[in-house]
Amino acid sequence: MPSLASIVFTLTASAPTSMPRYSARVLHASFLRWLERDHPELVAQLHDENHPRPYTLSNLQGELTPQGERMRMEAGAKVWFRLTAMEELFLQCVLASIEKQQTGPQPDDRRLVPGPVYHSIDQHPWADLSSFAQIAQTVARESSNQPLRQHVTLRFHSPTCFVENKQALPLPAPRHVFGYLLNKWQLASPFALPVEEVQHFVESIHVSHAKIETEQVDLQKYQRTGFTGEARFALHPALPENYRQALHVLAKFAFFSGVGSHTTMGMGQAVQGAWGK
Repeated sequence: MPSLASIVFTLTASAPTSMPRYSARVLHASFLRWLERDHPELVAQLHDENHPRPYTLSNLQGELTPQGERMRMEAGAKVWFRLTAMEELFLQCVLASIEKQQTGPQPDDRRLVPGPVYHSIDQHPWADLSSFAQIAQTVARESSNQPLRQHVTLRFHSPTCFVENKQALPLPAPRHVFGYLLNKWQLASPFALPVEEVQHFVESIHVSHAKIETEQVDLQKYQRTGFTGEARFALHPALPENYRQALHVLAKFAFFSGVGSHTTMGMGQAVQGAWGK
C-alpha cells in the first residue's frame, strides 16, 4: 500500500478564463469541498489549525499566459495541479474519492472542467505513487552498488521560504531545507533515517552551488517573499556513507513533502534533479 503520492488533477478551459497567478489558495478550497463529500470528518480535522496537514498543493500549471497578477487560459487550454500526500489514511481517502466521484475537484470557475486524474509517472511526469520504504530501499540499493555522490541538487519550482520569529527567510539555508525535510520524515515515516546523530547530519550539510531568484507571493491575507531556482547541497567527503544515504533519502522525499512554509498554498514545490538541467 502506498503511503506517498503525487496526484495530478487535470482541467480543460471550456471558454477563455483566468485564475490568480498564485492559484493554490483557490484550488485548496475546491479540493477540501471535493474531499468533504465523502470524508467530512477528515476535512473537519484538516480545518483544525493544530492538526498537521499531510499534503501539499501546487498552483495551476500548463497552458497559461501571464496577464498581470492573473494567468489567462484560452478555450481548450489544458491545465493541471497536483496534490501530494504523506500519510496512508489520508491517501486512501483521496484515492477512494477519486474512484467514487470519477473526477477531480471542480473550481468555482465552471469554465474549468475536471478531466482525467493521474497518479503514475507513466501517465504524467509529476505523478507518482511510492512509500517511505520504497525511497529508503531505493537509496540503500544504489549505495550497495557504488558509493553515493556526496551532493544532491534540489530544484525549487515555486517560491519557497521559511518562517522564523515571524519573519520570512527566502534562502536555501541547509539547516532550514534539510531540517524541514528531516522533521517531516520523522513525523510521518515508520522508517528511521540511516543516521543516529541527526542534528550533526543536518549541521554537516552546506550549499556548494546556488542559482536562485526571489519573488513576492500574494496569499491574499498577507505577502510572502520566496525563492525559486536550484541549489546543490553537499557533505564533506570524509563523512561516512550513511550520511550520504540520509542526504539522498531526504532529497527524494522532497518531491512529496515540499519544502518550507505554506506548502498547501502552492509554495515550496521541490524536486531532486541534476545541476543545470
